[in-house]
Amino acid sequence: MPLTVNTQQLVQRYQQLSHEVKAAGVSMLAVSKYAPDEAVQTLIDAGQVQFAESRPQQLRDRSNRWPVCEWHMIGPVQKNKAKYIGRHAAMWHSCDNLETARAVARHVGGRILPVLIQVNIARAPGQHGVSPDAAPALAEALTDVQGLQLAGLMCMAPRGDGVRQAFQTVRRLRDTLFGGSLPESGRAELSMGMSGDFRIAVQEGATMVRLGSVLFGDWDIRK
Repeated sequence: MPLTVNTQQLVQRYQQLSHEVKAAGVSMLAVSKYAPDEAVQTLIDAGQVQFAESRPQQLRDRSNRWPVCEWHMIGPVQKNKAKYIGRHAAMWHSCDNLETARAVARHVGGRILPVLIQVNIARAPGQHGVSPDAAPALAEALTDVQGLQLAGLMCMAPRGDGVRQAFQTVRRLRDTLFGGSLPESGRAELSMGMSGDFRIAVQEGATMVRLGSVLFGDWDIRK
Protein backbone atom coordinates (compact mmCIF):
# COMPACT_ATOMS: atom_id res chain seq x y z
CA MET A 1 0.00 0.00 0.00
CA PRO A 2 1.51 3.40 -0.93
CA LEU A 3 2.30 5.84 1.84
CA THR A 4 -0.10 8.72 2.40
CA VAL A 5 1.29 12.22 1.90
CA ASN A 6 1.47 12.91 5.65
CA THR A 7 3.23 9.63 6.33
CA GLN A 8 5.71 10.27 3.55
CA GLN A 9 6.50 13.66 5.04
CA LEU A 10 6.97 12.13 8.48
CA VAL A 11 9.41 9.55 7.12
CA GLN A 12 11.30 12.24 5.21
CA ARG A 13 11.63 14.41 8.32
CA TYR A 14 12.75 11.40 10.32
CA GLN A 15 15.41 10.44 7.82
CA GLN A 16 16.77 13.99 7.62
CA LEU A 17 16.82 14.59 11.36
CA SER A 18 18.11 11.14 12.20
CA HIS A 19 21.00 11.52 9.78
CA GLU A 20 21.87 14.97 11.13
CA VAL A 21 21.79 13.92 14.77
CA LYS A 22 23.58 10.61 14.32
CA ALA A 23 26.32 12.31 12.29
CA ALA A 24 27.04 14.35 15.43
CA GLY A 25 27.24 11.21 17.58
CA VAL A 26 24.02 12.04 19.43
CA SER A 27 20.97 9.87 20.17
CA MET A 28 17.57 11.07 18.99
CA LEU A 29 14.50 10.44 21.12
CA ALA A 30 11.19 10.72 19.29
CA VAL A 31 8.90 12.53 21.73
CA SER A 32 5.67 10.74 20.93
CA LYS A 33 3.54 12.00 23.81
CA TYR A 34 1.22 13.91 21.46
CA ALA A 35 1.53 11.59 18.47
CA PRO A 36 -1.08 8.98 17.50
CA ASP A 37 -0.20 5.32 17.33
CA GLU A 38 -0.14 5.42 13.54
CA ALA A 39 2.68 7.95 13.59
CA VAL A 40 4.60 5.89 16.14
CA GLN A 41 4.26 2.77 14.01
CA THR A 42 5.42 4.70 10.95
CA LEU A 43 8.63 5.71 12.70
CA ILE A 44 9.21 2.19 14.01
CA ASP A 45 8.85 0.87 10.46
CA ALA A 46 11.37 3.51 9.35
CA GLY A 47 13.89 2.32 11.96
CA GLN A 48 13.37 4.46 15.07
CA VAL A 49 13.63 2.53 18.34
CA GLN A 50 13.98 5.22 21.03
CA PHE A 51 10.84 7.09 22.08
CA ALA A 52 9.97 9.42 24.94
CA GLU A 53 6.70 9.81 26.83
CA SER A 54 5.63 12.19 29.58
CA ARG A 55 2.57 10.33 30.88
CA PRO A 56 3.21 7.16 32.89
CA GLN A 57 0.15 5.24 31.69
CA GLN A 58 0.94 5.96 28.04
CA LEU A 59 4.52 4.83 28.65
CA ARG A 60 3.14 1.57 30.04
CA ASP A 61 0.68 1.05 27.19
CA ARG A 62 3.14 1.76 24.42
CA SER A 63 5.94 -0.27 25.94
CA ASN A 64 3.54 -3.20 26.12
CA ARG A 65 2.43 -2.68 22.52
CA TRP A 66 5.95 -2.18 21.14
CA PRO A 67 8.31 -4.02 23.53
CA VAL A 68 11.16 -4.04 21.00
CA CYS A 69 11.50 -0.25 21.40
CA GLU A 70 13.04 1.75 24.24
CA TRP A 71 10.52 3.94 26.06
CA HIS A 72 12.03 6.85 27.99
CA MET A 73 10.15 8.78 30.69
CA ILE A 74 10.63 12.54 30.40
CA GLY A 75 7.71 13.95 32.37
CA PRO A 76 7.05 14.51 36.07
CA VAL A 77 6.30 11.39 38.11
CA GLN A 78 4.00 11.14 41.11
CA LYS A 79 4.73 8.42 43.61
CA ASN A 80 1.44 6.67 42.89
CA LYS A 81 2.55 6.25 39.25
CA ALA A 82 6.07 5.07 40.15
CA LYS A 83 5.29 1.46 39.28
CA TYR A 84 4.86 2.31 35.60
CA ILE A 85 8.31 3.86 35.45
CA GLY A 86 10.01 1.10 37.40
CA ARG A 87 8.48 -1.63 35.26
CA HIS A 88 8.47 -0.10 31.78
CA ALA A 89 10.93 2.77 31.34
CA ALA A 90 14.22 2.18 29.51
CA MET A 91 15.54 5.38 31.10
CA TRP A 92 14.03 7.88 33.52
CA HIS A 93 15.02 11.44 32.58
CA SER A 94 13.01 13.46 35.07
CA CYS A 95 14.17 12.37 38.52
CA ASP A 96 14.11 15.35 40.87
CA ASN A 97 13.51 13.98 44.37
CA LEU A 98 14.69 11.06 46.44
CA GLU A 99 11.30 9.85 47.70
CA THR A 100 9.96 9.31 44.20
CA ALA A 101 13.24 7.66 43.20
CA ARG A 102 12.88 5.17 46.04
CA ALA A 103 9.27 4.51 45.03
CA VAL A 104 10.31 3.83 41.43
CA ALA A 105 13.15 1.56 42.59
CA ARG A 106 10.71 -0.71 44.41
CA HIS A 107 9.24 -1.74 41.04
CA VAL A 108 12.29 -2.34 38.85
CA GLY A 109 12.45 -6.04 39.64
CA GLY A 110 15.77 -7.65 38.83
CA ARG A 111 16.98 -5.00 36.40
CA ILE A 112 18.88 -1.74 36.73
CA LEU A 113 17.07 1.43 35.60
CA PRO A 114 19.28 4.28 34.31
CA VAL A 115 18.25 7.61 35.83
CA LEU A 116 18.94 11.21 34.88
CA ILE A 117 18.56 14.08 37.32
CA GLN A 118 16.38 16.84 35.90
CA VAL A 119 18.01 20.20 36.55
CA ASN A 120 15.88 23.35 36.54
CA ILE A 121 18.67 25.35 35.00
CA ALA A 122 16.48 28.42 34.50
CA ARG A 123 15.26 28.22 38.11
CA ALA A 124 11.77 28.74 36.68
CA PRO A 125 8.96 28.36 39.25
CA GLY A 126 6.74 26.51 36.78
CA GLN A 127 9.33 23.92 35.77
CA HIS A 128 10.19 20.65 37.45
CA GLY A 129 13.72 19.76 38.41
CA VAL A 130 16.24 20.52 41.12
CA SER A 131 18.31 23.65 41.24
CA PRO A 132 21.92 23.30 40.09
CA ASP A 133 23.01 23.80 43.70
CA ALA A 134 20.85 20.88 44.87
CA ALA A 135 21.92 18.44 42.15
CA PRO A 136 25.10 17.18 43.87
CA ALA A 137 23.25 16.12 47.04
CA LEU A 138 20.59 14.28 45.04
CA ALA A 139 23.26 12.63 42.91
CA GLU A 140 25.04 11.36 46.00
CA ALA A 141 21.80 10.08 47.53
CA LEU A 142 20.80 8.24 44.36
CA THR A 143 23.96 6.15 44.42
CA ASP A 144 22.55 4.36 47.47
CA VAL A 145 19.18 3.50 45.87
CA GLN A 146 19.31 -0.14 44.82
CA GLY A 147 17.93 -0.79 41.36
CA LEU A 148 18.71 2.67 40.00
CA GLN A 149 21.88 3.79 38.25
CA LEU A 150 22.62 7.49 38.01
CA ALA A 151 23.52 8.02 34.36
CA GLY A 152 23.61 11.79 33.82
CA LEU A 153 21.54 14.97 33.71
CA MET A 154 18.52 16.33 31.86
CA CYS A 155 17.38 19.91 31.40
CA MET A 156 15.00 22.19 29.52
CA ALA A 157 16.47 25.43 28.25
CA PRO A 158 14.85 28.74 29.27
CA ARG A 159 12.61 30.46 26.79
CA GLY A 160 14.08 33.43 25.00
CA ASP A 161 17.68 34.41 25.56
CA GLY A 162 20.25 32.37 27.43
CA VAL A 163 19.74 29.00 25.74
CA ARG A 164 23.38 28.39 24.90
CA GLN A 165 24.56 29.58 28.30
CA ALA A 166 22.08 27.25 30.02
CA PHE A 167 23.34 24.25 28.07
CA GLN A 168 26.92 25.17 28.84
CA THR A 169 26.09 25.40 32.55
CA VAL A 170 24.48 21.95 32.59
CA ARG A 171 27.41 20.46 30.73
CA ARG A 172 29.84 21.87 33.28
CA LEU A 173 27.65 20.56 36.09
CA ARG A 174 27.66 17.11 34.47
CA ASP A 175 31.43 17.17 34.20
CA THR A 176 31.81 18.27 37.82
CA LEU A 177 29.40 15.68 39.20
CA PHE A 178 30.78 12.72 37.33
CA GLY A 179 34.43 13.56 36.79
CA GLY A 180 36.22 10.26 36.34
CA SER A 181 33.33 8.23 37.74
CA LEU A 182 31.27 7.28 34.70
CA PRO A 183 28.25 4.96 34.37
CA GLU A 184 28.74 1.52 32.83
CA SER A 185 27.86 3.02 29.44
CA GLY A 186 31.19 4.82 29.47
CA ARG A 187 29.76 8.33 29.39
CA ALA A 188 27.54 10.47 31.55
CA GLU A 189 24.47 11.38 29.52
CA LEU A 190 23.26 14.91 28.80
CA SER A 191 19.63 14.87 27.72
CA MET A 192 19.11 18.41 26.49
CA GLY A 193 17.74 20.06 23.40
CA MET A 194 14.23 19.95 21.97
CA SER A 195 12.63 20.87 18.66
CA GLY A 196 13.48 24.58 18.83
CA ASP A 197 17.00 24.41 20.23
CA PHE A 198 18.44 20.94 19.61
CA ARG A 199 21.15 22.16 17.25
CA ILE A 200 22.54 24.45 19.94
CA ALA A 201 22.35 21.57 22.43
CA VAL A 202 24.34 19.33 20.09
CA GLN A 203 26.99 22.01 19.76
CA GLU A 204 27.18 22.28 23.55
CA GLY A 205 27.67 18.59 24.26
CA ALA A 206 24.24 16.93 24.36
CA THR A 207 24.32 13.15 24.12
CA MET A 208 20.54 12.91 23.63
CA VAL A 209 18.04 15.30 22.05
CA ARG A 210 14.28 15.07 22.49
CA LEU A 211 12.41 15.88 19.27
CA GLY A 212 8.64 16.22 19.10
CA SER A 213 6.97 18.77 16.83
CA VAL A 214 9.96 19.23 14.50
CA LEU A 215 9.80 15.50 13.83
CA PHE A 216 6.09 14.67 13.90
CA GLY A 217 4.81 17.86 12.29
CA ASP A 218 1.07 17.53 11.62
CA TRP A 219 1.07 14.25 13.54
CA ASP A 220 1.89 16.18 16.73
CA ILE A 221 -1.72 16.52 17.89
CA ARG A 222 -1.27 18.49 21.12
CA LYS A 223 -4.35 20.39 22.20
